[in-house]
Amino acid sequence: MNQEEVLELRYNVQKFIRLFGLLEQNVTPCGFHLSPSQVFSLQELEDKSLTIGELAERLFLERSTVSRLVDILVKNDFVNRVSNEDNRREVLVSLNEKGRRSLQQVREQSIQYYQSILGDVSEDDQHQILKGFTLFTNALSNKRSKSNEF
Repeated sequence: MNQEEVLELRYNVQKFIRLFGLLEQNVTPCGFHLSPSQVFSLQELEDKSLTIGELAERLFLERSTVSRLVDILVKNDFVNRVSNEDNRREVLVSLNEKGRRSLQQVREQSIQYYQSILGDVSEDDQHQILKGFTLFTNALSNKRSKSNEF
């Protein structure tokens, strides 16, 4: 990719972030009244309990940021925080029933939202979007993991 194309890609990624609503603090792109970070946290906790450190690692956020995020989720009764029986110094965070229901609602709203966006896009183009997004995300993930090796 030449320099102009790289700048065009950067422009489009930034435009996507703004249009998709990822800069919003209190609502997801599909309109659910949780921040994207809160929803990402709930998704990570869907099938497992995690420590604050593990959750921070999965979200690519600082521990202190995730600790504040979990405080809000506990206060709003989406997750439970309990001492780890195997290591009393650690705290485990897990979804509770309200968190599970909310995550299901977000999933349903997301499906409807994505379908409405893609409604006027041909099926072939939809598959190209998925493939391109997957390739770009994988490249970003590889770059990030290589950066963390040092």
